[in-house]
Amino acid sequence: MPRFGFRFLALLMALVMVAVSCSSDGDSTSANETSTDTTAPDADDEPAESDSEGEDTDGDAAEADDAMEDTGDEAADTSSESCQVETGLGRISSEAGGPIQGAQVYVPTTFDGTRLPVVLNWHGLGSDGPQQSAFSNYDALAEQEGFIAVHATGTPGPGDTRNSWELAQLDIPNRDDLAFVDDLIDQLIADFCVDETRVYSTGMSNGGFFTSRLVCEMSDRIAAGVSVAGLTHHDECEPGRPVPFMAFHGTADLVVPFAGGESSLIGDETPDGFAEFFEQVMPDEFAEFAADFGCDPEPEVMEVGIETIRYDYLGCDDGVPLIFYEVTEGGHTWPSSPLGPLLLDSLGYTTNDVDATADGWAFMSQFSLPS
Repeated sequence: MPRFGFRFLALLMALVMVAVSCSSDGDSTSANETSTDTTAPDADDEPAESDSEGEDTDGDAAEADDAMEDTGDEAADTSSESCQVETGLGRISSEAGGPIQGAQVYVPTTFDGTRLPVVLNWHGLGSDGPQQSAFSNYDALAEQEGFIAVHATGTPGPGDTRNSWELAQLDIPNRDDLAFVDDLIDQLIADFCVDETRVYSTGMSNGGFFTSRLVCEMSDRIAAGVSVAGLTHHDECEPGRPVPFMAFHGTADLVVPFAGGESSLIGDETPDGFAEFFEQVMPDEFAEFAADFGCDPEPEVMEVGIETIRYDYLGCDDGVPLIFYEVTEGGHTWPSSPLGPLLLDSLGYTTNDVDATADGWAFMSQFSLPS
């Protein structure tokens, strides 16, 4: 892919975010001033670098197993208190873990004082929170379904100019993104009326890798996760409990190769010794999570639409579901993204068989942390 393709994508995302900002409800404001910046973000707050990663979304709602549906009485027990939070688009920031990192927070206008679930949606390498919101359209779904959507922006690593999330395979000196996430969740619970038992994680590419890491290392805080176009099970991954987990990946992804063993389009721009990271085989990485959770070694296989295959791992500990979607000839994309057709030339084909936003939320929203 020529580098101008990434530059075009960054410009496109900036224009999209201007449109999103202009179309926002004029009465929408940020939440409590105690630990937040009350200025709503726009596209110029955190411009993406030249190698932004896009995403695409759509499909049939995922039907997970009935097991471990803890969102009923347990969630109600933690959501009984009434909170005061202003609705609409707000900001939050944290110094935990090193550099100051900020996040865009969307509280639905239907908020009635009852604690709400939250989706943490992590962007790809070189992107930012507002762009990830546009890629996935998660804020619109949050308004429709009545949950809080959070789109944080990472910081560049040493010798790089692109925003990123710290992965277990690449420890960044003087930076701890897990500490940032921990503090972010604490602030959301305290200041945005988030239900601590219903914190979910999803993300695109580097953000999908990061969600994988949170499933490995923060299973005490993340109730369920969905990775899109990026999945990794690092050698020290030892989840403290079985976590409901879903992933989407295209077989023609040229940025994070589906079958590994191929050079990534951004492999020559990664830190020294990190190129082998892209040798990971995506279905095998997911199968390692299934092994961690005691699932049957061979998944059930079914076709979804005309270009997507779904793999369900059954018999997992605590009955948790693990679902992997293989998108035939899918690119480095977010299934059913509203921007999918615009990203065809730069990031590849986007399927509409499945919807990484709607299906991801339908999957995650069934679960809460065990008491």
